[in-house]
Amino acid sequence: MLKKAAAGAGAVLIVLCWPFATGQVGERIYLDTVGKYDSPYVSITSESYDRGYLSSDVVSRVEIKDAFKPFFEEEGLPTVWHIDSKMTHGVFGISSESQLVLDDDLKPIAAEIWGKDVSPITFTASTALTRKTDFTITVNPMSYVEELGAKADTSALVLKGVVDAKGYGEFEYALPEAKLTTTANEAMVLTGLSGSAKGILDGQFWIGNQDFALKSVSFIDQINEMQVSLEDMSVGMSNVLTQADAKASDTNDQIMTNTNTATIGKIVSLNGDEFTNLNFKLAFSDLNYSALSRLGDMADDLNENMTQAQAQEAALALDLLVAKGLKIQLEDLSVTAPQGDVSSNITLDIAPGLARASENMAKISEKLSGQISLILPQAIVDEDPILLERAQMMEQGGVVVLEDGNYKLQMQIKGDQIVLASGDQLPITMLLMLFM
Repeated sequence: MLKKAAAGAGAVLIVLCWPFATGQVGERIYLDTVGKYDSPYVSITSESYDRGYLSSDVVSRVEIKDAFKPFFEEEGLPTVWHIDSKMTHGVFGISSESQLVLDDDLKPIAAEIWGKDVSPITFTASTALTRKTDFTITVNPMSYVEELGAKADTSALVLKGVVDAKGYGEFEYALPEAKLTTTANEAMVLTGLSGSAKGILDGQFWIGNQDFALKSVSFIDQINEMQVSLEDMSVGMSNVLTQADAKASDTNDQIMTNTNTATIGKIVSLNGDEFTNLNFKLAFSDLNYSALSRLGDMADDLNENMTQAQAQEAALALDLLVAKGLKIQLEDLSVTAPQGDVSSNITLDIAPGLARASENMAKISEKLSGQISLILPQAIVDEDPILLERAQMMEQGGVVVLEDGNYKLQMQIKGDQIVLASGDQLPITMLLMLFM
């Protein structure tokens, strides 16, 4: 009986002490992650962390960095913000509720837009002892009318997701409706915005997938009764890492394939013309990830006046990128215009093996191959005098043919020569001059 009582007392003691332990773990997680967050856009540091037995009060300092800082300054907004968080220690982890702290100058403005005592943004999170975190960010609905006539009405923008200890995350977001009206009586009406992502941020690159969808958006000039509208839009991006050699394990031998897609069901222009079934797919493959990462890391530090060391580092990265070879494929660029169907595709392949390309860019053509295809309705060409002049010149030179009411271009690229559908060859520089 004594052993059972002792065991029971021990269990009760563990349960009583566990919230304090999770509080310590939670503080360590916060200080090691969120409290030291730094990106090209914002940095987050810990302003204070008051840890108690069952709960903790945390204040985080968010500073807008150079990438976005000018936009905030131009609008007269602060570039330093604070987030007040209330954390609760549980048996299996910690949970938190956070709100944006507004200074006295911004409180009246926020009250007009979101309502009295309503936080513009709320953030809730639940973190397990494994550091896996589920979170929800909500930008609360807005209903605002300015004295000069500007209006803003939106439903809540909600972003939900999960991120693990290694940084891999999944999230999705949605904004059902939004309508903004300017003082010039111009309006934007948006419905059905949504998106999601799965992957991890590795330096400058998101490794994984992202997608974005929009049911409709209209830009309306209500005075002149004119508008531009777009329906059923979807955009996707994918970055995938693989080994150049399946047997290799060196991260310097990784290659990335970047694929970008977009579709739009319908676009209506200012003059009422309708363009439907717009499709776009562009892929960059066989990109040496080490070289790409070096260029990405340099991007934030480069300016118009590059130092000699920066120029040399950029040249070395570019040399590695080209030396390993790469492919560019515009697999589909097409749309149905009022004058007919437009379609095109382009493939460019730079074979590996070219050293020091930055010292002689002309040598790239020795490794270049590919093809170009384009179909353009004659009615579109006839409407533009400059385009018509170029098309007629290219037709006379045998570069394009006029067939069934369409201008058609079909050619192969082999080094510094282009091979036309007829078999004739021309210097690639001639083609570039014609397109200019």
